[in-house]
Amino acid sequence: MNLKDKKILRKLKAGDIQSFENLFHTYYPGMCSYAESLVKKEEIAEEVVQDVFYNIWKNRNELKITSSCQSYLYRATFNNSMMYLRRAKREISLDQQWASNNIEATEHAHHNIDESELKAIIIYTLQKLPERTRTIFNKSRFDGMKYIEIAKEMGISVKTVESNMGKALKALRVSLQEFRKTA
Repeated sequence: MNLKDKKILRKLKAGDIQSFENLFHTYYPGMCSYAESLVKKEEIAEEVVQDVFYNIWKNRNELKITSSCQSYLYRATFNNSMMYLRRAKREISLDQQWASNNIEATEHAHHNIDESELKAIIIYTLQKLPERTRTIFNKSRFDGMKYIEIAKEMGISVKTVESNMGKALKALRVSLQEFRKTA
């Protein structure tokens, strides 16, 4: 590490904000370009680099830089970029797994209950519901109305609409579970 870098590091550890700002303004544009070449998105690259500087300031008392400041900053940018890419890959994998599970569950449900049976279960279950609950369910699911619209039209609170929808959906779940047990 050269004398200039040692001086910058000493001032950073002492909490000299001016030295930190100089370091930031000197290296930020180049680090952003480097990070963007890795993560392929400008906004993400800026976040990666800002995180590097945030961590430097936050951990300034424990900083152990043995190479040049530039080498340290670019290595930290690389490491943060790789962490971002690994996290993004994990999230994509989880999203794909969730979608795959939902498709499998839907396909499995289609094999167990055909459309006509499902309609019969829904009609039967809705007929057993109190009139207001049935009306709210029909307006929401079949007429496409929002809860607030239903509440205004019927002169009731949105909470009442939510409560009745919860009852209707629970009744449908119970009916479907019972049907599956007998099928």
